[in-house]
Amino acid sequence: MKRSAIVLVMLFLCVSCASAGASPTEHDLIIVRDDIPIEYVIGLPFASAHNIPLLQVPGDALDANEQKQLAGYYQNGARRVLILGGVDTAISDAVEETIREIGYEVERKSGLARENTAALFAIETWKESPQAVVLNGSVEESYLVGLQAAMQLSCPILLTNDTTLTYDTSRALESLGCETAYVIGSTIEQGVFDELDAMGIKYVHIGEDIDPHEVIERPDDGLDLLSPASFIFGAIIGIVGMYALLRYRSTRQMPEVPLFVLTEDERTVVNAIVRAGGELRQDELPKLTNYSRPKVSRIVNDLEGKQILMREKKGKTYKVSIAKKFINRK
Repeated sequence: MKRSAIVLVMLFLCVSCASAGASPTEHDLIIVRDDIPIEYVIGLPFASAHNIPLLQVPGDALDANEQKQLAGYYQNGARRVLILGGVDTAISDAVEETIREIGYEVERKSGLARENTAALFAIETWKESPQAVVLNGSVEESYLVGLQAAMQLSCPILLTNDTTLTYDTSRALESLGCETAYVIGSTIEQGVFDELDAMGIKYVHIGEDIDPHEVIERPDDGLDLLSPASFIFGAIIGIVGMYALLRYRSTRQMPEVPLFVLTEDERTVVNAIVRAGGELRQDELPKLTNYSRPKVSRIVNDLEGKQILMREKKGKTYKVSIAKKFINRK
């Protein structure tokens, strides 16, 4: 499966990579498997909030380019890697050993199921949060809207099923000191809300009644997640990108993506490629963006993993091209 099969086109995008060594947290890098969206969904809000690179790698083995990228972070001061997911279901022992051989200290957070992994990550990495996003990890349609909320709130994402809160999710909500839960999706049943009430946790249900044809403009000062309009906006973002998230399909017509969902660095790179006619050689980007080669390489890798860009090997460099049509909507 292609690494680009994971598409979290919009927000997803928000992992701003300051120097890994500058991270104030216990980890300098977070690593997830490249063809399983849910660990990416769990890890991205924390990575974004703390300016930690989140890398998507194959579950079975690292190729030379991936090892080189990890070595580059190590040379820049990164030392502590967190792997999200188990040995059998996400990142193998072989990949972990390769990371250790580069020189990293490696910690792994995983549970018997991904609900357990999300809860463990929230308890031990976020530690506390007055807010949390709760969604059914088996319903991929919820991922985009859940990420939209979690990224803006800077809060963890927890997983449950449609009928009841899982034990680990309940435990995580209590441990975090959560006061408000943002519950995502129209399939969540009343039992989940009753349990939140019993725990004394306020809740907001997002995505219950959405008109996909309604157009909501983004306010200049950002979204207020306490307003119904912003929930609708987040859901519309999810609907627009749903096709791309669920499975990659080649098509002549480029999917449309709002430009504002990219970080400033990502917009700079994308705009440089657009001005060049939609494709160029990767080695042209440092001059066009005034970014260093390692920074350009990191941004391009991130955008390729999210299917914003496509790369094709050309001699000693790559041809980079735009994979999405961008809408300059504010």
